[in-house]
Amino acid sequence: MTIFMYYLYSLLTAPGVVVHELSHAIFCLLSGIKIHRIKLFQFGETAGYVVHDEPRKFHQAFLISLGPLLINSLLSLILFSLLVPPYVRWQVFLFGYLGIVIGLHAIPSNGDAKTLFQIANRRVWKNPFVILGYPFVLLIFVLNLLKRLHIDLIYVGLLFWLGRIFLKI
Repeated sequence: MTIFMYYLYSLLTAPGVVVHELSHAIFCLLSGIKIHRIKLFQFGETAGYVVHDEPRKFHQAFLISLGPLLINSLLSLILFSLLVPPYVRWQVFLFGYLGIVIGLHAIPSNGDAKTLFQIANRRVWKNPFVILGYPFVLLIFVLNLLKRLHIDLIYVGLLFWLGRIFLKI
């Protein structure tokens, strides 16, 4: 990928990164976890981040890590469900574009999986039910590997189909 294409892709998908990071922040706030720093978008290896205190309970870490999967997916579904004829209106292009770029960033990052894995390792002896979180950690790692095969595009296609077929508003 050329440097121009990298910057163009990053700029075009920036709304998805912003929603991804805000999803982490929302679940931090809902869990009562203090946020120290938020970077909603930047160019570089890490497109954005949320620095927060370590969650006291595993379910808090679980929700914070999987927040983008929940919120980005739900928002994409809603945006895709709003695509109604006539298709020449500017709102249709806006909803379609936002649905795509927000859906592209629904899959939690490897960093999210690593954080959840570390917290699970520290909590598993205090709460044996934490072991149920390990398959989700593995799933996040596998989904990130499959991003090389554009699984995120397939996921957006699934969200589009679900939004158009089952959520007609």
